[in-house]
Amino acid sequence: MHKRMMKQIPTRGLLFMLAVFGLIHLSNAQQLHRKASLGIMMQALNDSLVAAYELDSSEGLYIMTVAPGSTVHAIGMQEGAILKRINGNPVNAPIDVFTTITDFRAGDEIQLEYQQNGQEFNKKVKGIARPWETYDNADITYGAVSYEGNQLRSILYTPKNISNPPIVYFMQGYTCGSIDLPFSPEQPYRRLVHDWVDAGYAVFRVEKPGVGDSESEIDCSRISFEQELRGFREGYKCLLQLDRVNLDEIFMFGHSMGGIIAPQLVDIKMPKGIITYGIGAKNWYDYMIDLYTVQPKHFGVSEEQIKEDNKVNLKFNDDFLVRKLTGAELAKNESYANLFNVEELRREQYIGRGFDFWQGLVDVDVPGSWTKVKTNVLAMHGEFDIQAINDTGAKKIVEIVNSNGGSGTFLHIDKADHGFVNFNSMQENVETLSNGMMSSYVRDNYNTEIVKKTISWMSKIQKS
Repeated sequence: MHKRMMKQIPTRGLLFMLAVFGLIHLSNAQQLHRKASLGIMMQALNDSLVAAYELDSSEGLYIMTVAPGSTVHAIGMQEGAILKRINGNPVNAPIDVFTTITDFRAGDEIQLEYQQNGQEFNKKVKGIARPWETYDNADITYGAVSYEGNQLRSILYTPKNISNPPIVYFMQGYTCGSIDLPFSPEQPYRRLVHDWVDAGYAVFRVEKPGVGDSESEIDCSRISFEQELRGFREGYKCLLQLDRVNLDEIFMFGHSMGGIIAPQLVDIKMPKGIITYGIGAKNWYDYMIDLYTVQPKHFGVSEEQIKEDNKVNLKFNDDFLVRKLTGAELAKNESYANLFNVEELRREQYIGRGFDFWQGLVDVDVPGSWTKVKTNVLAMHGEFDIQAINDTGAKKIVEIVNSNGGSGTFLHIDKADHGFVNFNSMQENVETLSNGMMSSYVRDNYNTEIVKKTISWMSKIQKS
């Protein structure tokens, strides 16, 4: 994703809405030391936010909300503050916060520098533990998936008063954001879980290495694709040891990158069905070409400008993904300086993940993995999904599955974007992404059709 687009498109999964609401005891939770929560919802500053809130600087992060009882609330930080540094490190994007507090545990001391009501503050505070997720209709178990070098946080929802329920293994997208969401029950990932539980399904989720409460030798921002895949494979093995769910009725739900992961797990045990949303059947190299040549059109970039940019973009694609050059080697190329974040390249980071992740992912035979899926598949595409670009990928998954002994179905979801949010047009989606208001928009525009269609499809499969 080139520099112009990086400035326009905030990475949704990197918004850290870390509020605190309370504490409950759950079995197995003691295996992992609970992470602390800053207790903020924040947004990277851009021209729109600076103008809207009459700010005098574009450096730092705008604090949209502060949760009562949270770490930052304890030092008096308020909505409207500008967070500038954590432990002396500048924070100008949510990823800066993530990398700085990646192992911030309850009781750890942290130093925060921020501006509020025209005054500068520099305070130290001890981290307050994140709460646990709660839901009236579910029993929730916080556990751990353990294998060499890692203990990954797992979260199991089981619907109350239902014995032996079918289960959904939820696999999240590419970012290193946490799927442990006690702070935001209105967040789409959390609402999907609640809706599935209300329909009688258990739901199982696993954090990535180094994310949330997980204790890992290598952090998510530096792991390879193989290491990420290993976490989901071990999570699936853990799911298969559960004794309160129906292991003959397992459904996988792969969102975005999770849709690439799902077919890689079928050799462990073929599930009853696989649902994908926001992903296609192309190999990653080919998807990146679409990202450079097709996606910019949604943002009003002219054909001429796309052609000009791609004189560099497509060469970068080869150098990065095929030749697998190091960050230092890429940073030496002066032509990349105008379109890419050279400092990130030097750190071997690209759009939120390490080089090992992307350079391993490009070797995955995505269409080939779907030939091994001999089960029911529902491939969904949202009408306004900018990240998935178009519906040809979801349709291709169905074609491959149906040609190789499985039963695939394609489903178009009206008005939906990549993150299960409703829009009235692609232009409205683009404007919301570009003006930095996506996080507030998400709360009130959850697309209910996605979960309704998945429940209907799973129910039909169970009865067949």
